[in-house]
Amino acid sequence: MERIKGLKPFVKIYGILIAVFFLSMALVYCIPASWLQDNIDRSLEVMETEGERPMYAFYRHSAIVDNHTDMLMYESLIQNRDYYNAIQASVSINQYPRYWHGYQVLLRPLTIVFQVQELRYLGMILFYLLFFWSAWLIAQKTCFANALLYVLTIASGYLVAVTTCFQYLTTFYVLFGALIFLMLKYHVSEAWNLPLYFFVTGMVENFFDFLTYPVITLGIPLILLLWMRVREGQTDFWKNFVFMFLNSFAWGLGYALTWIAKWGITVVVLGVRYFWRTMSVVQYRLQGSEEEPLDRIGTIRRNLKAWMNVQDGGVITWSKVVLVLLVVVLLLAVWKKLKDWKTIAAYLPILFVASYPYIWYLVMSNHSQIHYWYTYRAQLVTLFGVLMFIRSMLRENSMETAEKGRSGFWK
Repeated sequence: MERIKGLKPFVKIYGILIAVFFLSMALVYCIPASWLQDNIDRSLEVMETEGERPMYAFYRHSAIVDNHTDMLMYESLIQNRDYYNAIQASVSINQYPRYWHGYQVLLRPLTIVFQVQELRYLGMILFYLLFFWSAWLIAQKTCFANALLYVLTIASGYLVAVTTCFQYLTTFYVLFGALIFLMLKYHVSEAWNLPLYFFVTGMVENFFDFLTYPVITLGIPLILLLWMRVREGQTDFWKNFVFMFLNSFAWGLGYALTWIAKWGITVVVLGVRYFWRTMSVVQYRLQGSEEEPLDRIGTIRRNLKAWMNVQDGGVITWSKVVLVLLVVVLLLAVWKKLKDWKTIAAYLPILFVASYPYIWYLVMSNHSQIHYWYTYRAQLVTLFGVLMFIRSMLRENSMETAEKGRSGFWK
């Protein structure tokens, strides 16, 4: 009975959010196409001039701007079937119904007034405002060193490309929003339904997501929470591991069920044939095809090379990566003494979370091997996790401990 009661908040929030997603999409498709057409045409002209995959400044795969998807987003603002009503149009999205296309809730109204150049500028400003706000809250609620590692991690993802591409921006907006909410609302003294928090985060990410790098919305908040648990005195490895597993499962459940809801709505609104089309695409993404056979190890290698800014002819070996990490740990161990092994073991689940991008690449290998030039950003979770774990192994000096004692851990 208690377990059933525990599921009620999940069922309730799931129903509410699916209704909000569905109704918000239908409402924005009530906007007459004539209000948007001029700005859409001008915006598409700009992106067509730039090319489908322009490279700015760095001229590396890791800095490609995905104009191809952004143009698709703009083309989807106008339904190509005049006989569809607003509900059908909002579900179909020009016969691309397997995703929610939640970006339309913002892009469609804004396109009444703005063209792509103006929206890129506004998107960039919003990105940095949310980024700095989330970093400031992490510094305030945990410590400055954690915020510094967080800023370093996000900055390593070629922000010059991220802030000029709508597809890239949406997942970062979800991440920043999730972190800001977590830092503002989470308190040690209060009971918190963290699985519900991750369940909602997974749902919201799926609403906006194009399989870009969704795992960052799970991994980065979870790493921070695991660090906070140990600092709060929870030094049992297995309890922290179960905490990691339950919250990861909740995020995955929210993400998956939101997708399933979209497919169910598509069947009801557009017919069964769209469901089978979607299933054929799912099969292709999971199993590949004769023309594009799966190479799971090659997928990981491609994403690693893009992340480390290695050109196509360059070579990355696992031994070199491991050797570099071992050297870093040894140097830091010489500089500062390590904490006791029980505390270090309590932080180990952070490294499990750091491996999530590679689990994602193995499962979603087809998509990740084709679009490695942006899916590589999922490894921001890996970088943040490794940096946080190395930092967590080291003892604090007496000045840091005294300062924390004076100011208090939570504000």
